[in-house]
Amino acid sequence: MKAKIILLAVFVTVISAKMTGAQVIIELKPEVSEAVQSNDDQGDDEIIREVFAPITDDLRLSPIQKFRIVSIARATMFKAEPLFEQLDDLEAQLSVAAFTGQLDEAGIKQLAQNQSALLNQIIAMKARAKVKFYEVLTAGQRAIVVDQFRQRSTESLGSISN
Repeated sequence: MKAKIILLAVFVTVISAKMTGAQVIIELKPEVSEAVQSNDDQGDDEIIREVFAPITDDLRLSPIQKFRIVSIARATMFKAEPLFEQLDDLEAQLSVAAFTGQLDEAGIKQLAQNQSALLNQIIAMKARAKVKFYEVLTAGQRAIVVDQFRQRSTESLGSISN
């Protein structure tokens, strides 16, 4: 699950699109040990770093901003988990059919379309999370993020034209 959360965070930084989002309420139970909370804090820091790398430190996020961003990322991953499982199932079906010689062109196209539909849903969820991340930031932090993505976009376009 942690690896998929990190995968989500990394993917969110790569995918840019217009998004709307979801909110989450997280309740910490009093019996949660400090060791568990410490591990969660470490995981939370990893999520924050992955979402905003390489400019995480430049943003100087407040604890409340970090909490909200992690909540958004975790909620998105929770909602996306069944879709990832369906993708895994489709990949397994594809492998079984291919290795048993039961896969024809029509079957390949159908499985590919099913995978594409799931990926589209996941990408849309990630895009919505990105909008929510952006809404958590101050105007100055937003400018830093926009500048970073503009720079990446310009660099990408430059490498394509070369």
